[in-house]
Amino acid sequence: VAVSTIGLAACSRKEAPTIQKDSPAKPAAVVTTPAQFKPAVGASDIDKGRASALMQAIFGNDYQAENGTALITIESSEDAQVWRMTLYASRELPDGRTVVVVNGAPSDENGADLTAHASQGMLNVYTVRRKSAAWQVIERHENVGMMGSSGNIGVVNRIELGNDKPGIGLTSGSSWFGNTIARAELFDLNGGMRSLGSFNEFSSNFGACLPETEDCWEVDSKFGTVPRAGSGDFFDIVVQFEGKHFRVIEDENGNHVERPTRLIRQTARYRFNGKEYVLVSGENPVPEIAG
Repeated sequence: VAVSTIGLAACSRKEAPTIQKDSPAKPAAVVTTPAQFKPAVGASDIDKGRASALMQAIFGNDYQAENGTALITIESSEDAQVWRMTLYASRELPDGRTVVVVNGAPSDENGADLTAHASQGMLNVYTVRRKSAAWQVIERHENVGMMGSSGNIGVVNRIELGNDKPGIGLTSGSSWFGNTIARAELFDLNGGMRSLGSFNEFSSNFGACLPETEDCWEVDSKFGTVPRAGSGDFFDIVVQFEGKHFRVIEDENGNHVERPTRLIRQTARYRFNGKEYVLVSGENPVPEIAG
């Protein structure tokens, strides 16, 4: 049974030829972590027995214990599609509820994998509660969104959006032709799986970097929340970025040598405006990648 934090499908952050390091660029500014910074962390592991019980409660006879998945048909505005459902993560809430995150991947009625690299995963979230010896399903949020690649929604992180405001942050992205990009997708668990926006979290063209490439880069980040002074509502989200821009040159021996041109160490702050999180200070230095 696949549980906990799942890596981005086909989203290696280092898929590139060997490049030697050259002299470093000018040091970047030091980033100070704000006080009371609460980082997003990977969702907790679930043992096989608990995962099986949760899946059985959610999907009933559609759950296949032998492979830990369920095959269900979900109607859309266009047609009906069979999805192979796999438990990715769960988190227990203070009020006794448990939120279960399930990935849906395109399948045929026999469970055969129909995913391609461009196939997005389907995010599904269920809220359950323990009742006596069994799990009772309270809420079903199916087809919350399509994201990721190769039928994989990405990495599930838990994040505290405020006092008594649990959330999840999905790192979702894809790689192609040596380029990779990932976005953080934010959801409020107390708001009926309300989407709270997204921001670029990582990108790199490392795997496509050649001497004729004008600008090569690799920029990563970590994010978390910081309480707002005088506000008991949603916390601010602080993102700490670190990375570099560089060129690749060919030395006299024909080796590719990396020459940094700019180092990145900076922060950005996002604030909830009543509908979604928007950038209020700093900048997001993660470059877009043209598809």
